[in-house]
Amino acid sequence: MRKIYKIVVFTLVALMVFGVVNLESVAAQDYNWKFALEEIEGSVQHEWAKEFKRRIEEKSDGEVSIDIYPYGTLGTSGDISEQTINGVLEFSFSTPSWFATTIPQAGMFSLHYLWSDNLQVNKHVMENSEAIYQDLSGIYNEKGLKLLQVFHEGWQVWTANKPIRKPQDFKGVKIRVMGDPILIDNYKAYGANAVRLAYSEIYSSLQLNMIDAQVQPYFATQEMKFYEQQDYLIEAKQVPFITGVIINQNFFNNLPEEYQEMIVETSRGMTDYIFDVQEKLNASRLELMLEDKPSLEVIRLTEEERAAFAEIARTVWESYKEDVGEEGAAILEKLQAEIEAAEEMYAE
Repeated sequence: MRKIYKIVVFTLVALMVFGVVNLESVAAQDYNWKFALEEIEGSVQHEWAKEFKRRIEEKSDGEVSIDIYPYGTLGTSGDISEQTINGVLEFSFSTPSWFATTIPQAGMFSLHYLWSDNLQVNKHVMENSEAIYQDLSGIYNEKGLKLLQVFHEGWQVWTANKPIRKPQDFKGVKIRVMGDPILIDNYKAYGANAVRLAYSEIYSSLQLNMIDAQVQPYFATQEMKFYEQQDYLIEAKQVPFITGVIINQNFFNNLPEEYQEMIVETSRGMTDYIFDVQEKLNASRLELMLEDKPSLEVIRLTEEERAAFAEIARTVWESYKEDVGEEGAAILEKLQAEIEAAEEMYAE
């Protein structure tokens, strides 16, 4: 009898220990978060994610760990956005252009010549905008997502095998764009043939002459080696490359309140850090490209040349407003007012 008693006691203790270990394991899994990028290691997004990971793990005293998955590890940009919507991923980068088919209002980030020539102004707006973090964010919530932060990674720079100084120079040019209808409309308005391609297919498409041009910030053109297949880098300051950090809404809502506050506070506090990163990275990567390929020519459009593109681009603004209806048009107008107010502030 005593022997049976000992066995029962031992079994109960073992089950209790197993249960404790199991609970700890579940807790550890709950606070091991996955974060997928649209860019490769060494990119602006990678630097943002690494710093975000460092700050979150430090603030949580090690209770949270974050695993970072560079571009291609878990699929394309569209794939990781879907995985975040479905709760497979907790966090991901999602360029608003990828969401423009699902959230048409996100297409406002792709409108050419909407933003200021001064990137500091754009940084300020993307950090403080009510149009973004209240109005547009509410639409993201309806799709099961929370928009944590929007920031830019520097100017989008055209690369091509011929000089492009006026809209007519785009006639017949096959340029790779993301799947955003607004981007496609922008380039169609200039006379170009906009081609949708995955990021991973750009280099081979340039090499095989399937496309003639593409558009990325300097750092991306360098790290993906696109410049090897192009002769010209053209700065038109038509739009910064704008990206967003998203989190699954249900996951966020089910976190303890202190973790919710930590995530929002940390993500919104990254603006100055990432602005400095993109500025240095774009400058250094341009130098590397020119050192590696001295024949590359950098064309910086004059104010007059840019005005010719801007005049055409504004026709796309009007078609955008029609597509998104009164609510979307009101968000755009609010964003325009915020940009104008920031320009006045920085001009003082």
